[in-house]
Amino acid sequence: MSIFDRIKKIFNNNADDVAKVAGAIGADVAHEVAEVVEEAKQVVAEAAKTAEKKVTKAAKTAEKTVTAAVKTAEKKTTAATKTASKAVQDGTKAAGEKVAKATAPKAAAKPAAAKPAAAKKPAAAKTAAAKPAAEKAPAAAKAPAAKKPAAAKTATAAKAPAAAKAPAAKKPAAKKPAAPKADN
Repeated sequence: MSIFDRIKKIFNNNADDVAKVAGAIGADVAHEVAEVVEEAKQVVAEAAKTAEKKVTKAAKTAEKTVTAAVKTAEKKTTAATKTASKAVQDGTKAAGEKVAKATAPKAAAKPAAAKPAAAKKPAAAKTAAAKPAAEKAPAAAKAPAAKKPAAAKTATAAKAPAAAKAPAAKKPAAKKPAAPKADN
């Protein structure tokens, strides 16, 4: 046990010096830790500022890109609308011309072959039937989904009522008065 006694004596004699050294080391460590924390705060603040600048720049770039894309889309939409409008107008005009051509020769050819009294009344019925059909053709041709096929169908539909009314007008001329049938 003498070894323990000797260690106690040495420790008791040097205890004050050991406590002073340990306190000084602890103070140095605390000071260094405080400096490291301050440096870390500065680095984090600078990194945050840099990141904020990059995010702001990226947002501005994205905004410019989106704005340019929207403008391009608006221009393309406007151009497509103009092109579609022109195509519809051209289709309407062509359909109107086809309806006029289809109804005009029949109206002119059949009255010449018919009797003079019966020829005047069916011709009036044909032109009366052709006019509403011609007016319907441009309205139907304006539908953007079916431009020219709708106009062709309308022209065919315009021919059918004119052809259907022509025989009906010829038959009643001999049996009944033509005026009531022309109203239908």
